[in-house]
Amino acid sequence: MLLNLEAVTKNFGGFQLHPLTLSIERGEFFSLLGPSGCGKTTVLRLIGGFESPTSGRIILNGQDITSLPPHRRNIHTVFQRYALFPHLTVFENIAFPLRLKKMAASEICSRVTECLKLVEIEDLKDRRTHQISGGQAQRTALARALVAKPDLLLLDEPLSALDPELRMKMREELKTICKKVGITFLLVTHDQEEALQLSDRIAVFKAGQCLQVGTPKAIYEDPVDTFVARFIGSVNEIAGELQGEPSPETGELALASNAGNFKIKKNGHPLPRQVSVILRPEKMRLLRSKSTTQENLMEGEIQDQTYLGSRTEYSVKIGNSTFKVFEQELERLKKRRLNTGDRVFLAWRSDDAIVLPQQTV
Repeated sequence: MLLNLEAVTKNFGGFQLHPLTLSIERGEFFSLLGPSGCGKTTVLRLIGGFESPTSGRIILNGQDITSLPPHRRNIHTVFQRYALFPHLTVFENIAFPLRLKKMAASEICSRVTECLKLVEIEDLKDRRTHQISGGQAQRTALARALVAKPDLLLLDEPLSALDPELRMKMREELKTICKKVGITFLLVTHDQEEALQLSDRIAVFKAGQCLQVGTPKAIYEDPVDTFVARFIGSVNEIAGELQGEPSPETGELALASNAGNFKIKKNGHPLPRQVSVILRPEKMRLLRSKSTTQENLMEGEIQDQTYLGSRTEYSVKIGNSTFKVFEQELERLKKRRLNTGDRVFLAWRSDDAIVLPQQTV
């Protein structure tokens, strides 16, 4: 294990980071995900040495670094605004941490050239920072962080300033670089899609507390509570009450709700009577006519639709609730065109429901 946080806390200015115990493996791409003010940047600053914990220990490569200053930890940070030196060329920006270490000129040249090639900006080495684009500046900052061969690379929302197309490209490149160089990457982000695409594992934070750690698939398909479910992607939610005991043959439970009566699968966790059923939009089917073969069916009205290229997103009004459902474009083209006000049916499989205790916030 590369990094261990042992019951780390931080109290300041009315904010409290609850005791955090976390382990990150060598070579892993790990993300801290959560809304603004949840504590993820505080965790990053504690690991980097820019803040001191109130209690707990931070262990890197088996060494307690809790009290070490930033420059004595083999950890580098790519900041949101990159913090490049405008008076230096791209080459010299990347070389800067090596010159501080008084490395030989030949070693500096070799390492910088290697990093320039890695991030594909060899032809920009003699330019100053005002002569390069935002994406090129991001690559320069990344190369500067990698050139010193840190044990751990901290990424503080490094893609947030880029336009959407470039951000998508840089996501792919970051994941590739992480695997190529074998350095552990720790990303702070509030972008759920970014965390899902990049991460080997994700830690989801809320109000100074780590709620869940897991793979993107586990976080998305098996969230521990409704906050994680809502935060990690689009959801439809049905609040209801469980009726009776699970079926001995199928393990299914009966659910009574304002949206109708449904069958859901017992998920192995103890559940109260009052539950929330979470349904991802892509797990629901949009039907033009009523079906007698679907196990869970709801009737509603098309309220709105948005064309998104590869799919169309529909908003369907059912009672006092609005449900989102996606229909892939190839599938939609084979069916009758829908308009606002049309009556439709939504269907879902009991296996696709995420059943959790109800939460009011």
